[in-house]
Amino acid sequence: MRPLSLEVQGFTSFRQHTALDFSDLELFALVGPTGSGKSSLLDAMTFALYGHTPRLGTKGLDALISSGERGLSVSLTFEAGGETYRAARSKGRRQAENEVRLERREGGRWVNLSDGGVAAVNDRIRRVVGLDFKTFARTVLLPQGEFSRLLHGTGKERQALLGELMGLEHVEAMRVFAGDRAKAFKHTLGSLHALLDGEYAGVTEEAVKTLRAEREAVDAEAERLTDTRERLQGQVNRLRALEGVWTAREATARRLNVLETRAAGVREGAARAERARRVAGVLPLLDAAERARIAAGREAGERDRAAAAEASARRAVDAAAVTLGAAQDAEARIPDLEAREGALREAEADASRLKRAGGTPQTTHASPLPWDEDAHFAAREAAQKLDRLRQERIQLEAQKAALEAGRERQRTEQAQQEALGQEQKRVEREGKQAKADYDRAQAEVQAARLEAGLAAYHAHLHVGEPCPLCEQTVRVLPEASGVDLAALDRQVTALQGTLENRRLRYKEIGLELGNLKKSIEARTAELADWEAALEQRELDLKQLEAQISGDPHDLALRLLSGLAKRVRAAGTDPARERQKLLAEVKGIRARLNEAQTTLARAQSAHAAAQATLTSARNAAESRAREAGEAQAALEAALSALALDAAQARAAALPEADIAALEAAARTHAAQVEQLRAQLTELDRQLGLEPFDPAQLRQAERDLIATDAALSAARERAGRLAEQERSARERLKRRAEIEAQAGDLAAKLDTWQTLANTLRANEFQQYLLAEVEARLLTGAGTLLFDISDGRYRLALEDGEYVVQDLWNTGETRAVKTLSGGETFLASLSLAIALSDYLAGNKILGALFLDEGFGTLDPQALEAVAGALENLRTQGRMVGVVTHVESLSERLPSRLIVTKSVAGSSVQRLDG
Repeated sequence: MRPLSLEVQGFTSFRQHTALDFSDLELFALVGPTGSGKSSLLDAMTFALYGHTPRLGTKGLDALISSGERGLSVSLTFEAGGETYRAARSKGRRQAENEVRLERREGGRWVNLSDGGVAAVNDRIRRVVGLDFKTFARTVLLPQGEFSRLLHGTGKERQALLGELMGLEHVEAMRVFAGDRAKAFKHTLGSLHALLDGEYAGVTEEAVKTLRAEREAVDAEAERLTDTRERLQGQVNRLRALEGVWTAREATARRLNVLETRAAGVREGAARAERARRVAGVLPLLDAAERARIAAGREAGERDRAAAAEASARRAVDAAAVTLGAAQDAEARIPDLEAREGALREAEADASRLKRAGGTPQTTHASPLPWDEDAHFAAREAAQKLDRLRQERIQLEAQKAALEAGRERQRTEQAQQEALGQEQKRVEREGKQAKADYDRAQAEVQAARLEAGLAAYHAHLHVGEPCPLCEQTVRVLPEASGVDLAALDRQVTALQGTLENRRLRYKEIGLELGNLKKSIEARTAELADWEAALEQRELDLKQLEAQISGDPHDLALRLLSGLAKRVRAAGTDPARERQKLLAEVKGIRARLNEAQTTLARAQSAHAAAQATLTSARNAAESRAREAGEAQAALEAALSALALDAAQARAAALPEADIAALEAAARTHAAQVEQLRAQLTELDRQLGLEPFDPAQLRQAERDLIATDAALSAARERAGRLAEQERSARERLKRRAEIEAQAGDLAAKLDTWQTLANTLRANEFQQYLLAEVEARLLTGAGTLLFDISDGRYRLALEDGEYVVQDLWNTGETRAVKTLSGGETFLASLSLAIALSDYLAGNKILGALFLDEGFGTLDPQALEAVAGALENLRTQGRMVGVVTHVESLSERLPSRLIVTKSVAGSSVQRLDG
């Protein structure tokens, strides 16, 4: 993975939009004072790819949002696997404002790869980069301080630190997992053994054979009982058939006796039927005479009711005629009412005009004018225009005040520019003085070192003997050196820090002055344009105000007062009075229509009542004639039978009753004959064999007892068969459990062995030994290259040593290395670990974060030379530092500065 460009906004100290182009960078410095935001740029790359940072992890990410901002956005364009991708993330104060997006460059356009939700996009980014978060942090963002500890620590400390850097905590996780699996298998195996010793303790092949023999004996007993039951069932069936014939013969004899006792009643019923048959011809005449009499009475009642209805309808016609006359009298008032309604309608129109014009009936003026709608419209337009011009005048004055405020801000910026210029000159003077002091101090240090070097030979000088350096005869012994070289070195370091601070401050002031100059120039042009626009608006406003004469508000009020006076003359509420008149006219017409309709309905009802009365009279006369004729026919028929009406009705029966009595007589005779024949046949079937009910009851009791014994035998046989089947299944299950227990025992042994091995740290020590050997080989090769072929790293007796190839390959402990040499060794280890952790992935970028501020000038000189000799192998290498002299030795620099508006970045090459 190689970064190409980075864009951030609202991210920690980078409040404004900031863009960085890495596409043509190989070896560069990311330089700036402490707290300016150098490490925040590395955090932004990590956040764009993984959604969190090494310093915050996955919690408290709101701290990444710039103070006072609602959210942040980060976009990283990078190369991976020969393709160009862009990962962008935005984060707000709320969860719903978070977003992640991945795109791939194809043929000059970006293709979206962000489908499937946040988790899917995060996984896709991880697969594109080829590294997870922890590996990326360990291989791309190299922790320099950790490798210094790795160099100087003991063997145990090195293994612990190397395991942490390598992420070997998963070995401990493997041990815990193996132990948990072993515990689970042990628990399951114990449960299986408890099951075999408890529930399956008595499950054997011998127990199954015993159950099978017992079941076969019970099956034989059941077969014997089955034969006995069949014999008893045949005997019971034969006795039950004989019992049926005997029971039928007894029941037939009883029924015959019953019929013979009912013979007298049947004969009496037949006689009644014969008498009823004789008077059956008279009954219709009795019914016809009764119906005719009833019908004649009913029609007479209908005639009387029709006469009363005709009289009522006649009275309703008279009343409707009187109501119609009153309605016609009221109708004569309608023309006067309509005339009054027209006058009120005109007054209502005036009220509507007054309301539309914005007045009320209470509007008054000392000098009202007659209403003129066109004149009022013109006056109101002029008044509105005058109001707009007054509002425009107020806005113009506000703009003038804002212009003056802008001029005041411009004067403030000009004063700030002048103050920054003075400060820049002061910083320049202080920087020159600091440079002179620094050069002087360096010269003093060089002289002191030379003097100290010569003083080292003081013990070897003797008067009269040759000097071991110049080989001249010593005449006088020089005095011993009293210079404090350490104090001079501290003074040089302090002066160097002061010089670097003055340089950075000078550059910051220069940037601020440039930005301030652009702002002042832009504001000057803006204020000039603003002033010209306000002058033109003032001129236009005066011309428009001159076009309006008089007071249009007063003219409009006078016209409204004239119209309001006319409205008041028509009454307080002409609309309500008009609606009352309209309602009264409508009511009169409605009452007239209702009276006409009522009279027409009454006349129609009277005509219908007269027709009904005539029809009722005719029907009553007809029914009276029919009743007389029916009575005459009835009296002739009764005379022929020598009976009166009461005797005829007493002898009469309904036809159904007559038929029933006659049928009952016939049925009784047939049933008696049939039962006598059945009794003869049943006597023949019984013959001479006697029937004993006790014999049948005994046979039934024997059959029930045999059924019970057979059911018990079959039930026991079923239970034994089920017990045998269950025993066989349990025997099979026991074998399966024993096989499962054997398999679990083997797995338990495997996982227990693995857990014990991992617990003893054997595997982790083996891994770390292999990793350490490969690291030393890679780091030694890299250290050889960047130290101009002088040093290599090695391992002797469990301790790190360095081989000095410029001194016949002498080996010495790494603790004897100087500050610069220690940094070179730790840098080699860091890059070697980065390559190892990357595996087969070719890393396109490395960032060396800090570790330079504590080096003395000589160590910094060595580090700068090593970085210049560092072969990037096609990778982008960024050095994060606040040491100005080191950054100036690198081909390119990204200078990070911080101001009130937030951090910013500028690129310098060369």
